[in-house]
Amino acid sequence: MPSDYNENGLPVSDDIIDRILLFSPTFSSLQATILTCKQFYRVFQVHPKSVVRAVAYNITGPALPQALECIRHPDIQKLPHEFSSRAYWGESDEDLEDDDSKDEDSDENSGKEDKKEPNTQLKQINARTGDIDIDIEDLSSAPITALETHEILANSKVVARLEDLFSFRYLDRSASTSQLSWSESQAFCVAMYHLMLYSSIFHPGTWNISSDSENDENADVGEHREKFEKRKKHLSRLSTPELLQLHSVAEFLKEILLWCVRTSGYPSEICDLALAAGPVRILKCFDNQDNSPLQPLEDMLDYFEEELELHPRLAGLLSGPHLKNLEARNVKPPPSDFTHWLSISPRVTERNSQCDRCQKSFGFNTFSRSTFTELSNGEHLRLHTTSLSYYDSKNISRCLKNHLRFNYAESKCFSHEAEKFGASLLLQIWNDLWNLRIVIQLPKDQQNLPDWTEDDYLCEDCFRSFLFENLWLWWRHVKSGSEPLKDNCWYGYNCRTQTHSITHAEKLNHLCEQTRF
Repeated sequence: MPSDYNENGLPVSDDIIDRILLFSPTFSSLQATILTCKQFYRVFQVHPKSVVRAVAYNITGPALPQALECIRHPDIQKLPHEFSSRAYWGESDEDLEDDDSKDEDSDENSGKEDKKEPNTQLKQINARTGDIDIDIEDLSSAPITALETHEILANSKVVARLEDLFSFRYLDRSASTSQLSWSESQAFCVAMYHLMLYSSIFHPGTWNISSDSENDENADVGEHREKFEKRKKHLSRLSTPELLQLHSVAEFLKEILLWCVRTSGYPSEICDLALAAGPVRILKCFDNQDNSPLQPLEDMLDYFEEELELHPRLAGLLSGPHLKNLEARNVKPPPSDFTHWLSISPRVTERNSQCDRCQKSFGFNTFSRSTFTELSNGEHLRLHTTSLSYYDSKNISRCLKNHLRFNYAESKCFSHEAEKFGASLLLQIWNDLWNLRIVIQLPKDQQNLPDWTEDDYLCEDCFRSFLFENLWLWWRHVKSGSEPLKDNCWYGYNCRTQTHSITHAEKLNHLCEQTRF
């Protein structure tokens, strides 16, 4: 054997192999690495617990103790059977079928002694808890089991996705992935795991709603007070900064739910349902907007809705005990304006969530060069929630100016040409309009809005206004490049005859301004 080889037969020592395993970014990469050769597998068997914990830390970051608490807290197991599924606080059937969810099986089989010790240790923790305070260090100290790796991975995906949304909404509209700093990301993730745990322990499925209609009102009041005190005690273990951060991520979930149901006719009070549903379900609502955004909450709506009014206990599910804890510490309630987001990041400004043209909040939709670039790269589904089919080649002719949009011949020709650009259609339109300097600006005496600019971040209303004013100019430029334009119609895009006479629509050019009045 060459002298530069170690006893393991490889050009690297076992210590280096161990470091390679410790820095695996995911459990799937860990599995792939240890299956590379017997030496890697043997090194893993020496320290399986520490390696698995290190990879879990690589996935969750400093929030690993809170991530473990979300799946190990003994009160989670006390939920009624119909509400005790992992799917209600971080696991889903789809996640379990994900490739990354299969990664730890062979790892765990290599060390069968690991299977008993974690379970025994957790049982000892569960037996000690009762009504006393639970030490998070106890919950996170036990070795991580194979099942828990799946749950950690599923929950971390939810938290990471919500962090991306938060960053996009309040920090950097040009990036679809989180731009939070290391400390800001830690604050957000820890707070989101705290909320994930809170919504699972105090899930409304544990409430005795039937008692609301019973005659013994004193017993009902006493039960309500007892549960309120339990929620208050649970939050009391958090530091004041953590309480403020918890409030901010709770408000963020409410915003997401309100955005999802903005066209559903529900009152704004429905946002209180977000904290009862928890982060996983709210994210599912966000991802389900093209179909039925409230479908993930249907069973909860049926459970709590009474004559189109949500159960009154939902309103103070978090805010009541949260404010009581702040009051006990002589801390002012969180501000009601955007400044409460500063608990997560001091870089948050109100302008980050506003349209550059009308200054209104654009919610979770923004239209800009970066949006169109993501769309052209097939990345738009990650953050953008508008049904972008409205702007595809088949439908974008609806944005032609005035009566042009009802010109069948023009719309058909437009759609055929637009198909050539595929997913990059909006990016092509945006770039061409600015490169050719043909963007129409309204006369200063006819508007109280700023000029369009190439770097604008626009809400959907303003973006459609931009298309209505300028899309026909782009189409005229493209069309004139392939064939000579016909004689102009006197009435241009305002011509009504073009909408019902194909002969007239094909005979004259209507991509022009009106010259006869």
